[in-house]
Amino acid sequence: MLKLSIIKYAIILVMPLAFMQTAEPDAHALRSWKYYFEKGMVQYRAGMVDYAVFNLSMCLDLNTRCFEAANALAEIYDTSDRKPLAIDFYQRSLAVNDNQAEIHCALGDLYEFFCERDLAVKHFIRATEIDPGHVRAHCNLVRFYLKRGDRASADRHFQTSYRLAKIASGKLLSLAEEAVGQGNDAEAVRLYSRAIEEAPPLIEAYIGLYELHRRRNEYAAAAGALERLKFVKPDYEKAYLLLGYIYFTQKLPGKRKLRLDQAIGNLKNAFELNPGNYEACRMLSDIYRYIGKDIEARAWEDKGRKVEERLEGKK
Repeated sequence: MLKLSIIKYAIILVMPLAFMQTAEPDAHALRSWKYYFEKGMVQYRAGMVDYAVFNLSMCLDLNTRCFEAANALAEIYDTSDRKPLAIDFYQRSLAVNDNQAEIHCALGDLYEFFCERDLAVKHFIRATEIDPGHVRAHCNLVRFYLKRGDRASADRHFQTSYRLAKIASGKLLSLAEEAVGQGNDAEAVRLYSRAIEEAPPLIEAYIGLYELHRRRNEYAAAAGALERLKFVKPDYEKAYLLLGYIYFTQKLPGKRKLRLDQAIGNLKNAFELNPGNYEACRMLSDIYRYIGKDIEARAWEDKGRKVEERLEGKK
């Protein structure tokens, strides 16, 4: 009987303790969403990506309206090549705060990556509505309007972006040119590259990089600068002509046939942009003759001669 009583009292004493243990709040619940946000951002800036993802996700769980956390997660997923997740988090951010020009531009870039052109244009336009001085958004719209055949809109957006870029980053061009004059090629490359990163419409930066690499016989890098220029301004005729020359005349990594095809494609684009470009005709004739296609060679030679005669007649 005494033994049963002891057990009974033991149970009575233990039950409240057990209840107190289970009722104790979880440590995560005691911390506010701001704690996780601040910790996650510190980790993000320090490159501690996995930890940042955990804490920023905790922040969003506690406060779904923290669009800054959604933006940081989107950037992490974008740079770690998990772009569909980046789109999701940018969308979540804009659902809370649509008045973010930079986020609209970033989301537009992602949609362009996935060839969702209409959605990309929508976000680029929205970025310029929020911030009429957004250089990248104006610049990005140029290639889309050119694809639609709307040259007037393309020219308007390019002129706007170029003017803004010149104001913001024109000094970098001057410094790059000074570095070239002083023979400091490494510094010139750094400055030209920074100018392109900050202000993509600055054509002079791409041409400066091209000329610098060409002078150093770094033709692959020279071609790379021109390819980037083509992407930013698809109607820049000179880029196609120079690329045609490089791909035809220089030995670059990769199969020779591929480079010849690239040369032909670029030169045809140059001629399409400017039917008065007899240099493109001459080079196309030379390439076709080089690869043994005499009929095409004669056809382009004739085109070039007619262009020259027409131009001579106008003088």
